[in-house]
Amino acid sequence: MSLRVDYKNLEYFGLDGGGSEILYYEGKPFTGIGIEYYKSGALLTEFEYQNGYLEGLQRGYHENGQINEEYLLKNNIVVPGTFKEFDQEGNLLGSF
Repeated sequence: MSLRVDYKNLEYFGLDGGGSEILYYEGKPFTGIGIEYYKSGALLTEFEYQNGYLEGLQRGYHENGQINEEYLLKNNIVVPGTFKEFDQEGNLLGSF
């Protein structure tokens, strides 16, 4: 099971030479899932990180709990064919 950490507890380390954001947790590059919440307390995002970089499954949620969008990142680029967008009822609106 991956470590899940609220974004409030992650440290912005800076940008690498290619302009990619690097996040740290407890003094080390973060590997796990960064989570963010709406003011209501509902889950807003779940983003996977590897060694401080966004890498893997990325998900955003509507405030009602339904998935808003999801996609895979590899080397900070959306993997073709993995992006999906959903309406508030969970119906697929489109993908690419």
